[in-house]
Amino acid sequence: MFYEIEIKIEELKDDGDYAYMATSPDLPGLIVAGDSVEEVMELAPQIASSLIASMKASGDPLPDNLHVIQSFPHTSQIAVAV
Repeated sequence: MFYEIEIKIEELKDDGDYAYMATSPDLPGLIVAGDSVEEVMELAPQIASSLIASMKASGDPLPDNLHVIQSFPHTSQIAVAV
């Protein structure tokens, strides 16, 4: 099963370990950090998948705003704030 998830990426300016962080209004609890936008986008699907699998395994309900898509690949738009 595939889900369409909106990802929001922001640049971190706190001199921390990572330069960018992604979160999702569709999947609360999703936090992905990396040194580049590309790294965050590469990591996000795997981390989202693990979070969804963990929610299912523990019997937690999935967020109502997760949208199932019928096929993959699926073209979608993202907005990146830099």
